[in-house]
Amino acid sequence: MTPAAIRLIVVDDHPLFRAGVVAMLAAEPGILIVGQAGSGQEGVEIFRDMRPDVAVVDLKLPDMDGDEVVGAMRKIDPMARVIVLTTYGGDAAARRTLAAGAQGYLLKTSLANDLVGVVRAVHGGQHRISAEVAKRLHEHRGDESLTERELSVLRGVAAGLENKQIAQHLGIGSNTVKEHLSHAMAKLRATNRAHALSIAIARGYLD
Repeated sequence: MTPAAIRLIVVDDHPLFRAGVVAMLAAEPGILIVGQAGSGQEGVEIFRDMRPDVAVVDLKLPDMDGDEVVGAMRKIDPMARVIVLTTYGGDAAARRTLAAGAQGYLLKTSLANDLVGVVRAVHGGQHRISAEVAKRLHEHRGDESLTERELSVLRGVAAGLENKQIAQHLGIGSNTVKEHLSHAMAKLRATNRAHALSIAIARGYLD
């Protein structure tokens, strides 16, 4: 008996890229595209209606981040199998997404070689992570994560605000801002605020 086709949806807000992924997967024997979406909310709704075997989801969507989409899909179906595609190799973004329940995390640069195999592996109950991302996760294993307040302070730095302005925006004291920034710099092993910002962006804390 021929095994049932893997029913799959693709969620990505770039129409040309999404069309390319759909075409690549639809050309494979045993894979059936049952839906596609250009936003996180639309993707969650299609997932609810179609209950695909595997969902392929972009990390950065206009209305939701990939980890939020994964969480919403797994709330509908705790056994949902989701592969997240990304251009970001940072460990922090990967850790959030995997913690939300994604079984696959794949860099878009490796799709041509890896996507079909990852779809089949994830459908079979396995986990797959791009080698580059796995390496960064290993490098930063055991690192203390930044708190939400530390991230808020760094977002203020990214916006070009001085400590006093960040304090006013967050409703806290300037000394408290300095403390949060100091803690963030220590966790990131940064030498100054600009260095901390650069590392935070590279690791996917501030996508």
